[in-house]
Amino acid sequence: MKKSTENEAVFHACINDVPEICRVVTEAARESGMDDKGMWKLELALDEACTNIACYGYQNNCEGTIRLHWECRGDDFYVTIEDEGLPFDQSEPTDPDFSSDICQRKAGGLGRYIMRKFLDDLSYQRSDNKNTLILVKKLINTEDSD
Repeated sequence: MKKSTENEAVFHACINDVPEICRVVTEAARESGMDDKGMWKLELALDEACTNIACYGYQNNCEGTIRLHWECRGDDFYVTIEDEGLPFDQSEPTDPDFSSDICQRKAGGLGRYIMRKFLDDLSYQRSDNKNTLILVKKLINTEDSD
């Protein structure tokens, strides 16, 4: 980790830093009152997002940075992730084909599916050569089926 404040941290965009990113943010979520199931879902989505930034946005070049900001707003926990890596291609299909044989499936799309499934809201924007991804997870899980 490069720099941290109470609600913000900047990390190197390295795959090896992803576990620390997840630890810092999920600890903040725990301190904010998020339940265990919600933290697990948030951690999985955060891991996927930051892994994609490191591997694809910065093409495994650890010289880039990932800036995170987190906060509670009412019953929601927000995580804003910013990077200056390559733009995220939103044109790919967002739902994987679960009906085909696993060995025959096209790679890609599963991570976004997981993120959308496990988060309460997810938004992306590209502006001024910067990617901004906002993850929102309820502090208390209200879904019985997940």
